[in-house]
Amino acid sequence: MGEIRVRGVVRRGLVGLVFALPWAVSADTLTYAVTNESWAPYWIVREGQVSGVFSDFMGALDERLAVDLQAARPAPPLRAQKMFREGRVQLECCVSKGWRSAPEQVAVTLWTEPVLEVEEVLVFAPGRAFAFARLEDLRGKTIATVRGYGYAGSEYFRRHDSPDAIALLHKVAQGRSQAGIIDRLELAYLRQAHPELQAGKERLEEGPVINSSELRIRLHRSRAELLPALNAAIAAMRRDGSLQRIMATYSPPQP
Repeated sequence: MGEIRVRGVVRRGLVGLVFALPWAVSADTLTYAVTNESWAPYWIVREGQVSGVFSDFMGALDERLAVDLQAARPAPPLRAQKMFREGRVQLECCVSKGWRSAPEQVAVTLWTEPVLEVEEVLVFAPGRAFAFARLEDLRGKTIATVRGYGYAGSEYFRRHDSPDAIALLHKVAQGRSQAGIIDRLELAYLRQAHPELQAGKERLEEGPVINSSELRIRLHRSRAELLPALNAAIAAMRRDGSLQRIMATYSPPQP
């Protein structure tokens, strides 16, 4: 995604962090994958600096483990997945099992308990919403999507690909697609960052949830002994509200 200017949103995280080098990592260090494509506000990658929900989460997780967690240098998504498959990075946060279902990825992956659940919603130009109750209701529709992303129900609709989520939203607001699909928190974050998406001809209406996904950390099988500690730390962060506080940092205030 392109650069995002954010107003009124505090960004924390591992900005300016020192990225791990594969040959400089000790046995007491786990390296986690970072891609060079932003998924705001979950990952915000700009000029080699990383922030966002998951960056903050990994920093907080690091404080609860006996091993050190270090970020790999941001890499293209397919290269990051290759690095995990080869064991050059040992963690990836936070992804759905359905996103890493290729046999070569499954063969080397252990999954933690869920970190959080995310929801995808339909988004419309004002007055252009259509009835939706099940994925089959998208049959024959032209739906704005992001190039390279997978979508539940894509067998029913015609994809209208965009390079990033901002382009997707502009396409919907301008009536060039019948609807778009986007993560709910991502939509709220980008609408605050881009006021033109809330006023005038660029207005948008949020529609119903069409899909939800549980996001987990995946751990390389070479470090299987660390799975219980990861699960315990995730459970503690959910229980004591740490994860919710991180999420709130990136959630725009409710009107």
